[in-house]
Amino acid sequence: MSPQPVPAGPIVFCTAAGPRLGFGHLVRCRSLARALGVEPIIVLRCRPATRQRAAALGGILVDIDGVAGLRRLKPSLVVIDDPSPAHAACWLVRARRAGVPVASVHDLGLAYIASDLLVDGGVRPGAAPAGSTLMAGPAYAILDPSIERVRRTRRRARAGRVLVALGGGHHVLTAAAQLSAALARRLPHADVRVARGFAACGELPALADAMWIDAPGGLARELSEASVAVVAGGVTLYEACALGVPVVAVAVTAAQHRTVRALARVGAVIDGGCPPLGATGAEAVAQAVVHLLTHRVSRAELARAARGIVDGKGAARVAARLRALMRCASPKGVPRAA
Repeated sequence: MSPQPVPAGPIVFCTAAGPRLGFGHLVRCRSLARALGVEPIIVLRCRPATRQRAAALGGILVDIDGVAGLRRLKPSLVVIDDPSPAHAACWLVRARRAGVPVASVHDLGLAYIASDLLVDGGVRPGAAPAGSTLMAGPAYAILDPSIERVRRTRRRARAGRVLVALGGGHHVLTAAAQLSAALARRLPHADVRVARGFAACGELPALADAMWIDAPGGLARELSEASVAVVAGGVTLYEACALGVPVVAVAVTAAQHRTVRALARVGAVIDGGCPPLGATGAEAVAQAVVHLLTHRVSRAELARAARGIVDGKGAARVAARLRALMRCASPKGVPRAA
């Protein structure tokens, strides 16, 4: 189905990325823009060294000098996906002063702001601020539209294929080396592929019986071919769930571990522990991978539970609501009273 038309005027995404923060928020904005059928205008909070890597993900990166700059763009909508409450609130104020409707994207009920529409696709959303509408739960997890398309086809996992995808920050380098070494000791004949993430640049460290892969367009294909995936607790975890990939989830932040624990409690993933990973944690994760590769029933049970929680259609649902929000906006961009 082709994307439905949206009102004239660009959609501005205000987000953040970096070696420590990762690129999940930026990727989520790109996914939502694809679901809307628009080229995103992105205001990115990042360091200069991150900007070039971020630009490779697509979209138009711009710098906006406050309310005046936002007004010059004449946007139909501002979407805020920034984990910093202070920065998110700042963009909300600017959008209000510019007379533009605002949607915001959140995780785990954290850093909610009084936008017109809040989206929290996590398994543990919070309560909406007074006067705001909240789309909450995994049905609204914003994943790249390619995930839902791949989900409709029969997954053809490669025997012994293990995908390691721990996010886009620099932590990937150390964690990947630890995990590949632990997997090599237990699974010397496994086909282990490690996603390099977005922050890693230049020469990559050598891996034990594993290979680095670069997937700037997304991990849908890599996930679909994996017998087991080791992923962090962010967007890729939800993608793996939607595709029914048996997962050992390794949280790379304390907040992510809340997501991992919640999914583990309902039998959708195996909890691989919380940060820091370390050598001991890597051994435990490797052992969990061995268990899944050698127990078909365990893989099937995880896949069935995961697919039942995340269907991959969240971006389309959110896009439909955003189109409605823009259609209901007055000429000045302020939503009409009900």
